[in-house]
Amino acid sequence: MTTTITRAADLPRVPWRNGRGLTTELALGDPPDDFAWRVSLAEVGQSGDFSLFPGIDRTIVLVEGDGMVLHLPDGPQPLARDVPFAFDGGLPVTCTVERPTRDLNLMTRRGTTTGDIEVRQVAGPVELAADAAVTVMVVLDGALVLDGSDLGTGDVAVLTGAGTARLDGSARVALVRVVQAG
Repeated sequence: MTTTITRAADLPRVPWRNGRGLTTELALGDPPDDFAWRVSLAEVGQSGDFSLFPGIDRTIVLVEGDGMVLHLPDGPQPLARDVPFAFDGGLPVTCTVERPTRDLNLMTRRGTTTGDIEVRQVAGPVELAADAAVTVMVVLDGALVLDGSDLGTGDVAVLTGAGTARLDGSARVALVRVVQAG
């Protein structure tokens, strides 16, 4: 297993595809325009349209803020903090927020990769089993030591390949697992 750490201050902020906001790219599989998977953290300052991503499966997790409601073709879907919700990125979706929020997004290209997100509180020392092709760990708040490296709020660790990592400290983290499809 290899580990790559990126500090919060070094993560690139890019415009949304529809130009209505910014997202912070946390980790990316392949080139930006033709990614196999992408993990990002979006700041949603107002209600509005989501960008369309045909052929992409999306999982969203509200990580900051009082609430967000997604309006999908089959009806509204309220998002609860730290609870993942998966949907087709090609569907026309709008959201309603009363105050600014932040949400973590996993996008996987259908037929090439799949994935999931789990948000948990870590109080170490604990062992983290990385059993996916790629595991992206995002420190949402708090501080951890990952195999001897200090991580703070907003820092990201990408663990590639299977293995076990040692975590110590106390933090709320998102664990994003990406695997090859099929």
